[in-house]
Amino acid sequence: MRQEDRLAINEIREMLKVLIEENEKLTNTINELKEEQKKLQEEIKIHNIVLNSLPIRHEILN
Repeated sequence: MRQEDRLAINEIREMLKVLIEENEKLTNTINELKEEQKKLQEEIKIHNIVLNSLPIRHEILN
């Protein structure tokens, strides 16, 4: 194998390493966002329950 080919292969390997690292970072970020989304959805459910119960409380007080 020629020296040029070896250099090209090594460059490709380095590029692949960088891409793999960036992919892992993106995957971690996506997972964090999914967790945050779940928390927000739960919070929204709780707020909706509270908001939906407000008319009932108002009716009871009247």
